[in-house]
Amino acid sequence: MLRIRDLSVEKAGSTICLVHDLEMRRGERVAVIGPNGSGKTTLLRVVSGLERGFAGECQTGVPLRDRVYVHQSPYLFRGSVLMNATYGLAARHVPRQQQVSVAHRWLRIFGIDHLAGRRCAHLSRGERRRLALVRAFAIQADMLLLDEPLADLDQEGVETVCRVISTLSRSTILISSPIPLPKPLSMRTYWLADAASNSVTGPESFFCQAGGP
Repeated sequence: MLRIRDLSVEKAGSTICLVHDLEMRRGERVAVIGPNGSGKTTLLRVVSGLERGFAGECQTGVPLRDRVYVHQSPYLFRGSVLMNATYGLAARHVPRQQQVSVAHRWLRIFGIDHLAGRRCAHLSRGERRRLALVRAFAIQADMLLLDEPLADLDQEGVETVCRVISTLSRSTILISSPIPLPKPLSMRTYWLADAASNSVTGPESFFCQAGGP
């Protein structure tokens, strides 16, 4: 599904992301953790196709339109929660009635269907986070790239998002700061060291979870 070898990204003469070896199988959830500045977001940008200035190998059989990247600070469009939830479906020319049905289902799953008619400008940071995930999950993409998916969430939000992600059967990369992600979220975890240290990344066993969702 994804194979990375000796990937490096340089900006202004400095290496900002260095990944020696990372693989992900179809349907697998992989976590990448590391300190601020280690290149986690840059890694997702490379995999998503947004960052093309890299050296090394990054191979994936997933077309660009089937890779969905949810940024750490997700952008929402002006308008209602429902409009944002249906945006990706509309872009894929899904019939309107089906757009609304699918959007409401995912809004319920993430616990924010009661906000469907609210303007996005009036949402809390945690509500915005959940809505960004709804918008991404609703289109049923083959690969999900989630940048700090638990950021800004209260305890209820964390539990809801963890429950949803842990049942996914789609290939997913989740990145997080040094604080480990809850175990059910990932099948394998990679540690991404500071690129300046030239440290090798590799899968760790302490978050391995047998089987699939």
